[in-house]
Amino acid sequence: MSVHRRTNQAARLEALKALLAEREYTTAAELAVELGVSVRTLHRDLAFLRDLGIPVDSDRGRGGGLRLEHGWSLGRVHLNETEAIGMLVSLTIAEKVGSPILLGDTRSIARKIATSFAPAQARRIRAIRSRILVGSHASGGVLASYAAPPESVTGPLLDAFTNRRVAVIGYQDQQDSITEREIEFQYLYYNVPIWYVLAWDRLRDDVRTFRIDRIRDIRILPAQFRLRRDEQFLTAGEPSARAL
Repeated sequence: MSVHRRTNQAARLEALKALLAEREYTTAAELAVELGVSVRTLHRDLAFLRDLGIPVDSDRGRGGGLRLEHGWSLGRVHLNETEAIGMLVSLTIAEKVGSPILLGDTRSIARKIATSFAPAQARRIRAIRSRILVGSHASGGVLASYAAPPESVTGPLLDAFTNRRVAVIGYQDQQDSITEREIEFQYLYYNVPIWYVLAWDRLRDDVRTFRIDRIRDIRILPAQFRLRRDEQFLTAGEPSARAL
């Protein structure tokens, strides 16, 4: 089996375990649809999980009902780098927003997540976290023109940010003019609930701030960029903003 196929199967098995854990009862047909596989492949995956000692009970008869044995736990949760970063961002935002109900010490939880990885991965996650800043709430005037950015923009943008890839974006300004920019995604900045990119604009050879919801299209280039001096970008946000 190729490395790519093994990786796909491993990710699918993790997703299958999660789906079984969150439901009291489901069917093979439902799981197959959600995972995008055939029912035959789904049954092979279930057999693999049972071989690993995960107690998946099945009801005989039409429909093939499935559930995890009552009282069984998934145990340790395995997050990839993207999921870990997302969790850390969410915890920091919850703290910054000032929710009256927080389940435990968010900073303690963040430390546990950050230190649960192998050293090489932990260093990479720390490096990425240091480039994500969280500020306060956006003003009413800014919120009035806000619209959630599409996944067709946010997906490639996060890829370019985490892997330090140069990108070409189509950006719509306040006068609705669209210009093409070749930029380096140096920092992400969250002004609740609006995300910005603190970037190096290669055409203007200077720091520029871009609202992510105003990015209309994005194309990632093969070239990688180097991280530039912190102060050039940190002064572009609020003094109260802090890194993850």
